[in-house]
Amino acid sequence: MTKGLGAIPIRALAAIFIAASARGVSAQTSVSGEQSQAMLAKISPAIVRIEAIQLRPDLGRMVKLRIGGSGVIISADGYVVTNCHVADKGDYYRCYLSDGQAIEAHRVGQDALTDLAVLQLDLSRRPPGAAPLQPAVFGDSDRVVAGDSVFALGSPALLSQSVTRGIVSNPSLVLPAEIKISIDGEDVGTVVRWILHDASIFPGNSGGPLVNAQGGIVGINEIGIANLGGAIPGNLVRAVADQLIARGRVIRGWSGITVQPRLKADGSQPGVIVADVAPGSPAALGGIQPGDAILSADGHAVDQGEERGVAQYNRIELGKLPGDEFILISERAGHRSTAYLKLVPRAAAEADEVELRAWGAVVHDVTAPMAREESLPDTQGVVLASIQPAGPIGEAEPRLAEGDILVTVNGQPVGNTAQLRKLTASLPAGPGGRRTVLATVRRNGALMASVVLLHAENERQIPPQAKKAWLGVASQPLTVRLGGRLAIKAEGGVRLTRVYPGTPAATAGLRVGDVVLALDGDPVTARRAEDADTFATQIRQYPAGAEAKMTVWRDGQTLQLPVTLQTQPAPASEMPHWHDEQLEFAVRELAFDDRVELQLDPAQQGILVESADRAGWASLAGLHAEDLIERAGGQLVATVADFRRTRQEAARSGRDWWVLLVQRHGETLFVEINLKPLKP
Repeated sequence: MTKGLGAIPIRALAAIFIAASARGVSAQTSVSGEQSQAMLAKISPAIVRIEAIQLRPDLGRMVKLRIGGSGVIISADGYVVTNCHVADKGDYYRCYLSDGQAIEAHRVGQDALTDLAVLQLDLSRRPPGAAPLQPAVFGDSDRVVAGDSVFALGSPALLSQSVTRGIVSNPSLVLPAEIKISIDGEDVGTVVRWILHDASIFPGNSGGPLVNAQGGIVGINEIGIANLGGAIPGNLVRAVADQLIARGRVIRGWSGITVQPRLKADGSQPGVIVADVAPGSPAALGGIQPGDAILSADGHAVDQGEERGVAQYNRIELGKLPGDEFILISERAGHRSTAYLKLVPRAAAEADEVELRAWGAVVHDVTAPMAREESLPDTQGVVLASIQPAGPIGEAEPRLAEGDILVTVNGQPVGNTAQLRKLTASLPAGPGGRRTVLATVRRNGALMASVVLLHAENERQIPPQAKKAWLGVASQPLTVRLGGRLAIKAEGGVRLTRVYPGTPAATAGLRVGDVVLALDGDPVTARRAEDADTFATQIRQYPAGAEAKMTVWRDGQTLQLPVTLQTQPAPASEMPHWHDEQLEFAVRELAFDDRVELQLDPAQQGILVESADRAGWASLAGLHAEDLIERAGGQLVATVADFRRTRQEAARSGRDWWVLLVQRHGETLFVEINLKPLKP
């Protein structure tokens, strides 16, 4: 498995990488200790450890995952280069500098095709008088040859800075066709030729620099292959980073051609063969057909028929801009021809995923590459990428499935996620805010209709319980052995294990250790462990406010104690409740049973965390179910209304952090929830 990406089954093919050809032999094969120290002094201040919170679809939600990686500062303005797979789908970034200072950052842009991204440090958060940043400098990766000494730096496993040393095995590694490194649907090997080296890299090293003996960046480490590492060449990194800083994205031209190595049946022939031509593309309009052999692209001879020829052609085309003229010399049936193509913008392979809570699904737009791959008539519609099983989509009739493309709602067309959001908001609400809609989806070329009941997430539909009489004790059955040990001659009964303060039992003078034998003369027939609820059931037969006489055994004597029963306290399901959809946790006011189970003082105030959604913002901050929140934003909270008010104040304040004081297992601690990712 590769380190860093961790999803590419290439261990069995490691020999392919080790045996890849190298270019030349280097005279620089060793580095002295003094040179190493000088190199580290130059590059180390530019290394950063990156913590990111990534959003990933799972069961109809965008779950939050804390991940770590490495990066390198490349400018005094605080620009940091790292891997796309470190920054991808991130909603919050924190970078740790070499001096240990933590600085928040934002993503400037990313490019999945080269697995590169640029962050920018928020330098306004540095303390006054802080020393200027010491950015790294780039070396010339085109001058790297086999045998060169290189150093890999980064922060493996979220540890502090590390440095490993090795030599270059192959400065221009091209992956075999059987192996693909895919980021957001893009094949990284289309553009990247890796610098293969044996300086050890580990999970968390992703995004860290590979430097030469002079401390110049010659690569950004991306993958680990057995005992070898692969780095994206520094010259490519610099070109991509410049575009990301300038425009936030990389713009590339597209001809519509997919190429592959020359067929073995052709023998040893130069060029690459056209495998596919997109309908309506510049190549199709220029007369290029599948089977044509491309011999020259933009004035460069494509002279290798193996995989290197494919990589060479792709780099030439993807280095052009939309609107550029792209000249192809091709051969068909022994006849050569020249095509002059005007390139168009290259579309992204995949669209961003969006969580739609009203539908209980994560969705994304249909891209042009996807439409072509799936043989769709157009790019209209919204793909159901992940479905909550118990959500509206998951319970639709008939059931909808991941991969279905939603094309209409109540007969109105849905072109993309933005239109679906707008349409959903305009639907008239029925009783309880519920809305029944007719959704049409495209599946395997067919159009299917399904009825979907939209409702609020985590909707509580709990009917109130009938009010019963209540005593306010906990008890255990009087088993035969227990009765014998206590020297009680009775056919059954219950021993009181707890008497709650302020309850009818406490008022009547009942004590822990009392054995209740009868209720208004009716025997309490609990005599087995399975009869634990027998006594409570007898109590519930009385109306609230009724008086009952209890026959009680205490200290060898039988007593008759009258007790006036009260209405059972409201259960937890009926307590005021609120679900914070943005922070993904729910709270409610304390019920009597909560105070009993958590052994809280009767005067204790606060509200209880009922649930914290798995991998949600609150859970990520460390908030747990059954935490008792005593203060929020420095204010005491006794009711859900108090808590919601402090939450609204925190949102209006513009602060990045919301601090909760919670009680957990009898101890108090502070929980900091980051509000920054929720800001528009």
